Amino acid sequence: MRRLLLVLLVALALVGSACAGDDGAAVAGAALAEADAAGGDATAALADARAAAVRAEAALAAAEAAQAAADLAQVTAEGNQEAVAAAEAALEVARRAADEARDQAAAAQSEADAARETAQAAQAEADAQAAAAARAAAEPAEEPVEEEPTEEPVEEPIEEVPVEEPAVLLPVDPDVHIGTLDNGLTYYLRNNEEPGTNLSLRLAVNAGAVNEPAPHIGLAHFLEHMMFNGTEEYPRNEILDVLRDLGVEFGPDINAYTAYDETVYMLDVVTSQAGAVETAFNVLAQWAHAATIAEADVNEERGVVRDELRTNYETGSGIITRIFDQAYVEDTPYEGYFTIGTAEGIESITPEMLRDFYETWYVPSNMALIAVGDLPVEELEALTEEYFGPIPAGEAPPEPDKFSPISDEPVYLVATSPSWSYSYMSLDLKIPTWEGGTVDGERARLLETLLAHMLDARLKDAYEQGYLSQLDPAKWDPFNYTDGIRFYGTNLRADDLAAALGDYWSMVLSLEADGFSDEDLQLAADVVRSDLQFEMDSVGTRQDDEWAGLYVAHFLAGADIGTVADSLVRVETLLTEIRPEDLTEYFRSLMSAAAPIVIAVGSDPSEVPTVEEMQAAVEGAAPGSVPQRTVQISSLMEAPAPVDPVSEGPVEAFEDGYEWTFANGATVVFVPTDISEAQVDLQAVSQGGWSAMEPGDRVLAGRLAVRAVSNSGLGGLGPSQVRRLLEEQNVGVSSFIGETTEGFSGSAAADGVETMFQMLHLLVTAPQVDDQAFAEALQVGEILLSFAESNPNWMTGIAAIEARHPDSFEWFNPVAPPEVLAALTPESLLDRYLARLGDVDDLLVAVVGDIDRETVAVMARQYIGTLPAGEADTFVNRRSPEPAGVVRREVVLPPDTQGTGVEIYFEAPRAELSVALDVTMAALNSILDARLVAQVREDIGATYSAGSRVSPILAPEPGVSGLIVASGDPQYIEQIEVTISEILADLVANGPTLDEWAEALAVLNAEYTHEGNSDYINAVLRRAYAPDTELPTTKRLFEEVANLEIGDVQALAAALLDLDQRIEIITVLG
Repeated sequence: MRRLLLVLLVALALVGSACAGDDGAAVAGAALAEADAAGGDATAALADARAAAVRAEAALAAAEAAQAAADLAQVTAEGNQEAVAAAEAALEVARRAADEARDQAAAAQSEADAARETAQAAQAEADAQAAAAARAAAEPAEEPVEEEPTEEPVEEPIEEVPVEEPAVLLPVDPDVHIGTLDNGLTYYLRNNEEPGTNLSLRLAVNAGAVNEPAPHIGLAHFLEHMMFNGTEEYPRNEILDVLRDLGVEFGPDINAYTAYDETVYMLDVVTSQAGAVETAFNVLAQWAHAATIAEADVNEERGVVRDELRTNYETGSGIITRIFDQAYVEDTPYEGYFTIGTAEGIESITPEMLRDFYETWYVPSNMALIAVGDLPVEELEALTEEYFGPIPAGEAPPEPDKFSPISDEPVYLVATSPSWSYSYMSLDLKIPTWEGGTVDGERARLLETLLAHMLDARLKDAYEQGYLSQLDPAKWDPFNYTDGIRFYGTNLRADDLAAALGDYWSMVLSLEADGFSDEDLQLAADVVRSDLQFEMDSVGTRQDDEWAGLYVAHFLAGADIGTVADSLVRVETLLTEIRPEDLTEYFRSLMSAAAPIVIAVGSDPSEVPTVEEMQAAVEGAAPGSVPQRTVQISSLMEAPAPVDPVSEGPVEAFEDGYEWTFANGATVVFVPTDISEAQVDLQAVSQGGWSAMEPGDRVLAGRLAVRAVSNSGLGGLGPSQVRRLLEEQNVGVSSFIGETTEGFSGSAAADGVETMFQMLHLLVTAPQVDDQAFAEALQVGEILLSFAESNPNWMTGIAAIEARHPDSFEWFNPVAPPEVLAALTPESLLDRYLARLGDVDDLLVAVVGDIDRETVAVMARQYIGTLPAGEADTFVNRRSPEPAGVVRREVVLPPDTQGTGVEIYFEAPRAELSVALDVTMAALNSILDARLVAQVREDIGATYSAGSRVSPILAPEPGVSGLIVASGDPQYIEQIEVTISEILADLVANGPTLDEWAEALAVLNAEYTHEGNSDYINAVLRRAYAPDTELPTTKRLFEEVANLEIGDVQALAAALLDLDQRIEIITVLG
């Protein structure tokens, strides 16, 4: 939850729950997780990401807001260099995951059309033959013999009804045990040892908003909230205490989600804790059939759901989302069934309505239990029978019609809201859905995937060669909006949106007319093969939650759950059969069947094209010439002659850890892990950041220069050449410049490790800023100015900076004034980049993953030791002294935003950092979250999101930062403030209760059980601030949890949560 609080309002996301919600960038997923639920992708990461991505992909309006959220995270995490570096790494991973998710989401229906045509032709031929036979029968014989007429009974012709053959299903992985209880409940069970001592449980209900009796209500989502408000065995909010006893945290996006088509509940528990597994099974079984849905609980929860609507949808971005939603679902069974409902719908919900929905749709035949973990399948099956077998079968619910026809009528809309801070054009093309988990569906998915890769590549060629007038790189992405609605789509930004729209659509028509070549198909096929091969190499370390997400997607939408090896063979066979002409024909059939949905988005209608201008741009588009195909490359550079390190040796803090130090000052630390098979992650950090530059360089260097370089080529290569090589090898590398550090984040499949190191090397030695990338970065600078003036999150973040740094705001200002932007040139941005990233002096490179030490040694000698050495420098403390007393600021929200809230900031200096402090901070954070949920969210009943963040300040001076955040009904903000103060004062005076202490320890033990490559990277990077004995490795964290005492948490609370020394930012209605 803590990771999501800061981006909650800026990304369009899946409507969540009492325990699940939203966010994502367009981003983001993304991500993530979304193509698996449409029915065909075998990657569990996508299956998990689906829940968070259905809403994000809906509007595609969060693509740029996700990046803005990264800046906002830095605003509120000043000094937490670990967090900033991790955020940059996570952002890169999110970008790659979102790209892969979009690229791999696929669907097609050309075979059905062809079959239909064949059937029609066959029928016509049969009719003709029948007619000929009738005529022959009617012709007289040679010498007809007169006979006494007799009446023969005339048989009516029997019309043959074609029998539709059942779809051929894809094979199922034999390692997953699928069964059905006598009451009809489906279950998926798998023994898995990754990460170990863990069990991932999911309860999938095949019912969401589309199953409601009428539109605009939000019953399915409200019912999901009610699951956490009492069951027969766990009255009222007792279930929250039970979850925390299991080490499960509660909050938005953690425990459940509701979408158009489904509702899913999620629990992950530690199997080594006595009774935890049985309790978790019992909780899910209670949710499946024993919710109490008491009237008092419904009335109390209504305010929480209402605040969720207010926070996420009664905002500028929410208003935009509603317009997209209506456009996407118009004239379909989904029309009007917005997942969270409307304010009127929420107010109208009664216990009887919830009970009726519950008893109709929450029946065993409509649900599945998924259990994946390091327990024997036989034990999991016995638990499933014990806890779910007694549930009454009930009556199987009706199957809703989700067929959504494709329209050949174009749609043109204008979507504006004052707090939406920039203008862009959205263009989407509705495409056929396909039956997941079937052979035909797999082929259709592959066709759509290949087409998406080819069109995306050719459009990027057109962008780079000047055919398109948009500022941002062109793209063509498939995405899933609901189980029954899919699109291809793009967003584009430009100075003249109507002209850019016309250029883009003209190029689409040109590519349709020109068709595809063997080269186009081969490049797309190589990417598909690479993705599948990476999945094949890494499947052995797939985590419990990834498998669980995949089986949820299979139950709900028929996702492929066969072995990756089988999938690889099938896809390879299909790739040998598919021809470029097939894809050309498929694309033309899509273009002839569907018309575009075009939406102009901005803050005011005067700033975007009118409906008539958009229509004229599309209707005036015409095919023309097409761009040349980008010359492909197989390597980014020749390997430099290696240099020997000045020292090397083991790193005792890590098992099999090893390091090399070079004369240029760079040190490479390698930690081998097989947490993620065939994957290697990298993070390189140097001290300095924009604090060692000039005032204003926070945004100019840290945002615009880095962005311009990332969107340009490298070493004389074009952006598309670089991007396609990275796609083929599953590699991603990005650079960052933070307050006190700068560096690089990267990730690669094992086979792409050298390319990852080459990217890092070139980002230091041969970065460039192309004219197109410069123009795009300049526009981003202008967008940030708009954010500062009208985006509620940015307004709040900037108010916090002004309050914290009154004497040095020019250093921390996240936006640049217009005159500064006007003076920028490509050369000046590149100079700023090179000032921090053009050489090395104290670069610390952490390499973690499934690779051997000898390979890393070669990479370090060739690509790190050979980087140019620079003059030694470090960061400068540009911070104002912490303001004395209470500093309070009110931020007046734009008129379209109703989501008010409170943010409270604390700081406490520390003499040094230690693992004991890390653990104490985590315990305090967990206790604060529990109290805020119980006393602010649940007791007041007017808050959707309430939580905290307690984290270390690594530089420029060591310390601890604290942040308390709560949204709320405007009428209750004062009460929320008072309650928060009471919570903090009691914690300082009395410390945690024994129950809170036990729950916090359970949460920490569960959290530290799940380790990933990023945990090792963070531990390595801590070497810049602490001795090796105080690196937060998993082993050391568990040691300090065992040593932690309740008084340690109270002492930290007393030092940090001083109510007489804080910054408070309140958002109020305008």
